[in-house]
Amino acid sequence: MKGTRFFFLLAIIWGTLASVVYLPNELTIFLALLVPLFSFTLGWNRRLFSFWLLTASFFLYALWGNNRLNQQTHQQEENKTFRLLVQADQVKVNEEGTVSGRGVDENGQKLLFFYRCHNQAEVTKFDLLRQPVKITGPAERKTIMPATNDYQFDFKQFWRSQKVTQQLSFQSVEIQEVEAENLWQAFYFKVHQAHKTAELFANRLPNPLRDYSLSLLLGSKESQLYEHNPQIAELGLIHLFALSGLHVSFFLTAIQWLTRSLRITREVSDGLIAVLLPIFYLFTGAPVVLFRALVAGEIRIISRNFGRPVPGITVWSGSLLLSLLVYSQVLLTMGGRLSFALTFAILQLGHMSYWKRGIYLSLVTFPIILAHQYAWNVWQTLANLIAVPVFSTVILPATLLGYFIPGLDRVMNFAVFLFDKTVETVGKVPGQIVLGAFPWPSLLLLFLLPWFILAANKKVKGLLCGFGLLLLMSSHLLVRFPVNGEWTTFDIGQGDAAVLIEPRRRSVTLIDTGGKVSFGPAVSYKVRQQPESASEKKQRTLKKQEGLARNVILPYLHARGISRINTLALSHQDQDHIGDARVILKNFKVDQLVMPAGMGSLPAYQKKIRPYLRGTKVIEATDQTRVASCPLKIVYPFETGTAGNDDSLAWVGRLGGKNIYTAGDLDQAGEKKILEKYPGFAPDIVKFGHHGSKTSTDEAVFARWQPSVGIVSAGRNSRYGHPHRETLEVAAREKMIVYNTQSQGMLRYVYQKNHGHFEVTLHDPAGLKSTN
Repeated sequence: MKGTRFFFLLAIIWGTLASVVYLPNELTIFLALLVPLFSFTLGWNRRLFSFWLLTASFFLYALWGNNRLNQQTHQQEENKTFRLLVQADQVKVNEEGTVSGRGVDENGQKLLFFYRCHNQAEVTKFDLLRQPVKITGPAERKTIMPATNDYQFDFKQFWRSQKVTQQLSFQSVEIQEVEAENLWQAFYFKVHQAHKTAELFANRLPNPLRDYSLSLLLGSKESQLYEHNPQIAELGLIHLFALSGLHVSFFLTAIQWLTRSLRITREVSDGLIAVLLPIFYLFTGAPVVLFRALVAGEIRIISRNFGRPVPGITVWSGSLLLSLLVYSQVLLTMGGRLSFALTFAILQLGHMSYWKRGIYLSLVTFPIILAHQYAWNVWQTLANLIAVPVFSTVILPATLLGYFIPGLDRVMNFAVFLFDKTVETVGKVPGQIVLGAFPWPSLLLLFLLPWFILAANKKVKGLLCGFGLLLLMSSHLLVRFPVNGEWTTFDIGQGDAAVLIEPRRRSVTLIDTGGKVSFGPAVSYKVRQQPESASEKKQRTLKKQEGLARNVILPYLHARGISRINTLALSHQDQDHIGDARVILKNFKVDQLVMPAGMGSLPAYQKKIRPYLRGTKVIEATDQTRVASCPLKIVYPFETGTAGNDDSLAWVGRLGGKNIYTAGDLDQAGEKKILEKYPGFAPDIVKFGHHGSKTSTDEAVFARWQPSVGIVSAGRNSRYGHPHRETLEVAAREKMIVYNTQSQGMLRYVYQKNHGHFEVTLHDPAGLKSTN
């Protein structure tokens, strides 16, 4: 018992220390100050001294690892010739000729790399890679870009957890085959070659068996499972498809059954498993969460064969300790948190019935999922209760049989199809509740409550459940009805998108959606394609046409507890302003859509917007239109037009004691017309027209208006040179403060009554030279 507590506390404290070293914030600092105090429950003795000696050693190890990553992160950007060792299963090439992947340079540093092929021959060469190669060529090395919007997925932090901080952009490449230099490298190369071969075989299977095989058996990045069926994530079933303990347990059971059938002794069977587990781990790309299952499996085999039974808690603690030594940031990932939280909870729930256990596990995972997705599906608990046994008894065996046994693929695909279709159907039943981004004390208490409930008596359980419900409701109300209002300009790339949320959320107005802008004629090369149905091809095409709204606007609005938009305003018909309207209309209830008069008859509206309207009221507006449930007023256009730049909707309003003005891509002529018709209006805060282009921002108009703040919404390394020098010169003459999404990321004007101030997401312009 003492040993169990020793290792459990050691694992928990190591986890908190690693978290605060690699990602210091209010939550990790609080835990790092509080949790180590529990070590004194071990008593004042030699065990406590040993405990803190081990803890101090790990803390120094974590500091050293973090310092190494910081040194990598701050490497100077440079252009030179790089050589990367790249495994074939870590390279992807698409039909646009873009190659991406991971490699290792001559110093052993892991790097992401990108390359744009110049012809079909280069595309084919990458597409046919089957063995490790050296890629050599001139490249620009940059630091991986951080998230530039609040609540956006942070690729820099994600790759940092994989010990990758830099990326290369090759201008040209030479590809050379490489030979192994030693036995270990030869084995490592063979494992990756086998994985690539297995991926190619899986790609020939019918779907969804193909996606299931790639995800469940191979842990492959080529799987399009979540693109084809996003309801898997919405119903919280990701843990079934990410390689983890469930899959390891299934494979171990299968091997043990096979060895018993062949009358192989248990000792030989365990020896075989002990060797196969690490090979399977390497074969699947060495995923972090699978390492936990690997360690736990090896500990159990050792304990069983050496007559030293090890309690489940000690096995769990050992797997966490070794995981922290190899992957120090494992608890900073959603997968790592879910994996260790669920496995620890399962150890405590052996006495519960299956249904009670399922409900309890949902309570454990709820705050972890909410912290990342800001929403909860009411069908999630029921879906997991039903899906888990079906998955382990039917789907995993069907996937294995369909993959390995010739002739069974069509039959097994039908079984997998039924399961996949059921998940999709259930996921589409209304039930998702957008709760928002709770403050960290609320999330921490919601995570701790299930453990207290488990240990409490019946009377206290009721009180704790009531407290949890009260905490949930109060946290949601704080998010749903904020005291402050905000006018937020998203860093959406080369485009426009901004949201206005009134105090107490009296209304939500989204102005433009951004969209993917194509430059020049589309290039399409022949690449090895996975077989796909017509619906899958259509879905893939639509996905390719999307901009950043799904990754930027959706998570931000969900974090703000928003599932309904009162007004979606589209300034004009350009792709970089309306291209992602489909994403918004499909994911939010939109009461009314406002666009310039005359746009409704244009192909852009008919094709990109109209098919996705679901009871949304459409308003084609001029300056005479009054829009309900919107705090802004339209001052342009004056008449019906063709929804071009010169017909852009111009909105004005008063927020936090300041007059604001935003007008899409309206040109100087339009600005002059507004000044002429509304001479009494003078904005304090202006979003520069046309992303800061010299075609907008008339010098005479701004001399009359005399605004104090200007906002530039433009893409980094803009091909159009936005913002233009002429615009910045006008701003300088008017002594304006200029905020720019290119250098400061998302821009928030936060206001209350007659006061307001700006907040920016990024504070280090030097870090903005990099781009993904």
